[in-house]
Amino acid sequence: MTGPTTPPSGPAWVQILLTTVGLVGATGGVAAVATIALRRRRFRTDAAEMLTDTALTIVGPLRGRVTELELETAEFRGRALAAEREISELRLHHRNLSALLRRWRAAIMAPDATIGTIRDHVRAVRSVRPDEYRPRSTPDA
Repeated sequence: MTGPTTPPSGPAWVQILLTTVGLVGATGGVAAVATIALRRRRFRTDAAEMLTDTALTIVGPLRGRVTELELETAEFRGRALAAEREISELRLHHRNLSALLRRWRAAIMAPDATIGTIRDHVRAVRSVRPDEYRPRSTPDA
């Protein structure tokens, strides 16, 4: 009979040695992968901290500028409202003065107009200060 035959891969001690080296290498590879994963996580954490610090550095002055712009906006809105009120008052004065001009023109162009009636008409308007002027209804208007 013949003795035990060696497998084609070589003696058993070579297989055990190769398996041990493979396991140690695999363990080193796993350790390297774990180290890279941990470093990657740490890198992400560092990047997030840096971005947060940068954002906070930028946000502070931006908040101040936004507050300043809101105050300016409120001031300009107030000015715009005041201008709108003034425009409304000016339009009212314009209408009143246009009506006065039409009445005077009608009084002057009336066929029975006399210097006395025109003076009476003007005198009635002059007795009121310009800023208190309110048109009166007249028979010839």
